[in-house]
Amino acid sequence: MNKLWLRLCCVLVVAAVVRGYPVEAVVLVSDDFSSTSSGVGWEVGNAWEGLVDGAVSSNPTGAANVQSFRNFATPLDASNGLTYIRITYTQAIPGTGASWGGLAFFEGVEGTPGDETFFFGNPEAAFNNYGIDAKVPDAIYDSRFAVDTEAHTLIAAIDTTGIDHTYKIWVDNFNESVPSASGVIVGGGPIDAAWGTMRLASSDPNTDLYDDLTIATSSSDVGLVNIDATLTIDRATGATTLSSATPLMGLIGYTLTSSAGAFESETWTTVATNYDAPSNGGDGSVDPDDSWTVSSSTAARLAETISAMTPGDGGVVGATPIDLGQLWSRSPFEDVVGTLILDDNGEPLPVNVNVVYQGAPIAQGDLNGDGAINQADWTLFKSGQGVVDGELSPLQAYRMGDMNGDFDHDLSDYGLFVDAYEGLNGAGSFAAMLHAIPEPGSLLIVGVAACALMLRPIRARSVATAFCVAATLCLGASSAQAIVFASDDFSAEGSGTGWAAGDTWGNVVGGVADTQVLNGAFRDFATPLEPYLSDKFYIAFDYQTTAGNQWGGLAFFEGSTGTGAETLFIGDPGQYSAYGLDMKQGQTLPATGGEGVPIDTASHRLILEIDWDDDGVAPFDDKYSFWVDTINPQSPTHSATIQNSPIGAGWQSLRLQSAGGGEFFKVDNLIITDEAALVFSAQLDLLVDKATGEVTLRNPTNNAIDLSAYSIESGAGMLNAGAPAGDYNGDLRVDAADYTVWRDGLGTTFTQADYDVWSENYGAAGAAGSWESFADQGLAGFPQGDGSGNGWEEGANPGNNELEEYYLTGESTVTAGASISLGVAYLGGAIGDEDLTFRYRSGGELKLGSVTYVNSAVGISVPEPQAMLLGLLASIAVVTRRANRSDSPRRTR
Repeated sequence: MNKLWLRLCCVLVVAAVVRGYPVEAVVLVSDDFSSTSSGVGWEVGNAWEGLVDGAVSSNPTGAANVQSFRNFATPLDASNGLTYIRITYTQAIPGTGASWGGLAFFEGVEGTPGDETFFFGNPEAAFNNYGIDAKVPDAIYDSRFAVDTEAHTLIAAIDTTGIDHTYKIWVDNFNESVPSASGVIVGGGPIDAAWGTMRLASSDPNTDLYDDLTIATSSSDVGLVNIDATLTIDRATGATTLSSATPLMGLIGYTLTSSAGAFESETWTTVATNYDAPSNGGDGSVDPDDSWTVSSSTAARLAETISAMTPGDGGVVGATPIDLGQLWSRSPFEDVVGTLILDDNGEPLPVNVNVVYQGAPIAQGDLNGDGAINQADWTLFKSGQGVVDGELSPLQAYRMGDMNGDFDHDLSDYGLFVDAYEGLNGAGSFAAMLHAIPEPGSLLIVGVAACALMLRPIRARSVATAFCVAATLCLGASSAQAIVFASDDFSAEGSGTGWAAGDTWGNVVGGVADTQVLNGAFRDFATPLEPYLSDKFYIAFDYQTTAGNQWGGLAFFEGSTGTGAETLFIGDPGQYSAYGLDMKQGQTLPATGGEGVPIDTASHRLILEIDWDDDGVAPFDDKYSFWVDTINPQSPTHSATIQNSPIGAGWQSLRLQSAGGGEFFKVDNLIITDEAALVFSAQLDLLVDKATGEVTLRNPTNNAIDLSAYSIESGAGMLNAGAPAGDYNGDLRVDAADYTVWRDGLGTTFTQADYDVWSENYGAAGAAGSWESFADQGLAGFPQGDGSGNGWEEGANPGNNELEEYYLTGESTVTAGASISLGVAYLGGAIGDEDLTFRYRSGGELKLGSVTYVNSAVGISVPEPQAMLLGLLASIAVVTRRANRSDSPRRTR
């Protein structure tokens, strides 16, 4: 790396003179880390910590996270100018999005770091990619290059010369005109004073290595050059071409990458054997005298290079486009990155190219990319039920109906597909095509997400957020939707939405969080939760305690992992033996000594509403209302108005803890939201008879409830879909006997694909009787579909973990008080896990169902309202929160 850098410097100095660049540009700081006191621009006597073999290590001797600081000789002022930073960076153990490592710049000096105003490397966010953290909200710029264990050259540029500040990052790319990522902080960022020190560090358990540092005021001093090359992709055909307005010499290879897996390598036209030396089968149009060879040919990466190289070799890219074939798979994913490898005196020089997409974008929901959303896409969508998982590429998952990019296939995806179809074709258009009566009842769920994203500073986002944007651009605007700030059904450690990446409770067992397993469990929110930005704010959860003589419940803190002020407590506050809250202002609800719902050992649903006084005039009269086992929003169990609630800063963490000493509690089905309907709305219920396995859909309310889809899930595999896939002998088990049947019928009855089904489902079991779907029963008002979406149709792969059914073009009505049997759909028996999750879609919205078990081993009936996950709403919560409230009066706290 050092040799290449020296050669490149020489080339760039000569180029600067020829092109008229100012060679007097200043290198402010540099270091090759040859010793603890090496380099220039550092304070005399100030040395590196953790230096190992010519590089600074954040873990030099096995000690975790060594913080290596070094002060600048003169404070480095990046507050009104151009500053470039280059480093060779290696992360020996890549982070997962929950870890970080890189260069941090502080206004203070070592020992008293002061404010950190810039971070560069692996910034710890919702991704594990190289990037910049500009140290203001929503200013993390994602390069889209994943952190791995290889050494990479990272270059950052900061332009603070104007009112707005611009940040750019390059990863293994020296093309100044095509950064890997960039962003603008409108009105300027936090860099308003000189830096006194720089820190090289990582979070435990990562080991980071840093080498070849340069901080300068000129792009040429860090190796950047200007290359005018373009990769053009035709959205209509997938045809891809490479060209350069100015002829580009010395091309020795190129790489095309797509995180989504958007390439079709079988239609790729390579330079090798097509445009290289005639001796290798080419026509010599790109490289007349060198043979090329393909080094990678996958859906995520296409690469080829010259077979053998000496300095001066290479091909030419000019104004005449090089046809690379129809290699792009048509979809909403537009994440292709093109990198050319140029000869730099015998060393490779990577430069990124502009990627331009031509033609109309592919609509979200057009799963096969044929320009329409129709029955073919509906068939593809159904095929993903029970199949989509993290083993697929993002594009593969999308092709099978993963509309929100979470590598799952559920009713959130179904809702997005319905909305996408109606958005592109018009309300009722699918049913009209089928000559049926349209009953769409659809909402454009993702409209608010796109509006919020457009209001925020531009930055690269995760695949899931990009999907929200793409869908909304196709569908148009929509009314605001509820925000789920955080939720958890405690189905497993790390479950739920809205939590900090990698953070877990540590006490989740049997589908609940149990303080008897670990008393005092904390979890941080992904983003500080600011309830006072909502007009009304709700917290709801199921709570069951072992005693009522002390205290236990949920506590919300301003700091991470329980630090900072505690400003709310819900559960059994301990001042009395009743369910209630401690409002952390010297007041409780109900008041100390007041009568409330007594603490017992049963499970109870607790709901809190805070109605904020947002008239902008102090004192603020904030109303707290509390419900115990009731869902009438007009009749809280207790309520009180207090002045100036202590909740004046965002919550960063939540604690589940009791006093111990015999009092412990369990928590389930937690939701934190701004929408009353998500905590009070009437809901359908599943009655599960554990003795017989029969599952009954019930409407226990006094109102009819419309239904267009439902899903029943069981992480423990308690569902009975009948004979499992791969059960070739009909004994309701997938085992070695089915292999024998397959082997004997291979070539006549069975194929290799049938073996794959048997292998994937080995060990699955069914039971006598099975799930009886609406499609099976042909009930009045529940029409059977014919595969086109005109009635009830099952998902393609029902199994022990999930049953799913849809009515694409209409809704059926479950009348008040009605009960509809779904057959013997539970196979757990009297002692089976009670972990069913029930969700359904009604009126175009995802709803929350409940599950009631009877005839368990202990002979009791246990109602268990299920998880309020609403995955789509949770995924857009972060990006819509402030935008939704931007026009609301708010106070300063």
